[in-house]
Amino acid sequence: MKVGGIMKKIISILLVLCLSGCTALDLIDAYNENQTNDTYKNEYNYNYKETTTTEENQNQTKDGFTVKNSNQSKKNDTENNQTKNGFQLTNKENKQLKSLYLFYYDQLSPVQKAVYEDLYTFLQKPSSLYKLKKAAKTEDFFTAMTAFRYDFPEAYWLEGYRYYSDSEKRVTSITISIPEDLETKMAQVDAIANNVVAAVANESTYNKLKYFYEWIINWTIYQSNECDQDFTSVFLLKQSVCAGYSRTFQYLCKKAGIKCTYVPGDTNEPHAWNLVELNGKYYWVDVTWGDPVYDDGTQTLNYHYFMTTDEVLFRTHYTLDGKVLLNSYDSIDVFKFPQCTDNSLSYYVQMGAYFPTYDYYGIRSYVLQKLNENPYQYFEFQIGDIASYQQALDYLFSENYLYMTGILQEYFGYEFRYYYYYWGDTGIIGIQVY
Repeated sequence: MKVGGIMKKIISILLVLCLSGCTALDLIDAYNENQTNDTYKNEYNYNYKETTTTEENQNQTKDGFTVKNSNQSKKNDTENNQTKNGFQLTNKENKQLKSLYLFYYDQLSPVQKAVYEDLYTFLQKPSSLYKLKKAAKTEDFFTAMTAFRYDFPEAYWLEGYRYYSDSEKRVTSITISIPEDLETKMAQVDAIANNVVAAVANESTYNKLKYFYEWIINWTIYQSNECDQDFTSVFLLKQSVCAGYSRTFQYLCKKAGIKCTYVPGDTNEPHAWNLVELNGKYYWVDVTWGDPVYDDGTQTLNYHYFMTTDEVLFRTHYTLDGKVLLNSYDSIDVFKFPQCTDNSLSYYVQMGAYFPTYDYYGIRSYVLQKLNENPYQYFEFQIGDIASYQQALDYLFSENYLYMTGILQEYFGYEFRYYYYYWGDTGIIGIQVY
């Protein structure tokens, strides 16, 4: 199953002068397969070099660190290695792994973590055949592999791997066809990603998140392609579906040291988005739905699902998929997700454009403020309570009241026309004066 359908989000807009509004028709795209600090310390870059050798005493240069496998260094590392279920990580590998935000790894059992750490070693030194340090039950292997691929968007090339098992049905090794251009692609991706991150190096964490969100939307056209399940479709082709959007956001956050993960789930079809942890609180981000495709083929950035809550997200994003596929028919429910209840970092709260309930005077003040800034700009505001949102539509735009017309007359007099737009799923209302 792939993440990404024919269309991401089509919003049907009916423009009607003054008295009528616009409804949103959601047809969404889809998804594929399978701490309290603002940031974590990420000391490493992600530069990959393909190799097919399996000789243990070869030097390994990956992700900005080198493991010198001379007999002496191997001896020293072994003496100080962390031992888990028969598998050992070198100090350098362990330090590097622990410096990352590993949302799914943290939910694994000790046995599954050992497999995951084994896969991490494989990531540093890709080869067409990799033998696990210790054989693992298929359930443990699939769980660890799923967690690993969710935590590491740069391991996109692992799709299509094959595994081999012993007489006890334990996974012993995997084979994979490593892309010949892996090193070149990763160098190109990192060159772009590093520039994006560097552009906001001195900004707050919130501004970095907002910049990454905007950059992906402005850089990318929503369109399926041969690599739309990974971030190379965004960075290199500038076109992708939800899997590419969300993995790109995850990777930029990873490079910036921001706690962010990839989340699979369902809307009216399989979909993918992100979870951000900031100051010990959690927020949802759906970059794909911030890049809607309109009937005329245009795409316009919005912030409807940027740093939002459960209460808003789950009106349209119906389920979170924490399952691990064991085969074509069976799956197990493994991964859990935290509640996202803090609304303080919503774009509309941050912009002073959020009203918990219908508030005529608050809305009037906000509308006049925006008109004074630029009378012909498009602007939006959000009403949190759905019942109050319906009340706002009635009071502001129905023929019985026309309160919005009255507010606009305070600024323009009687020489103006306007359109309004509304999105019932998020309680957002947009205004455009012409």
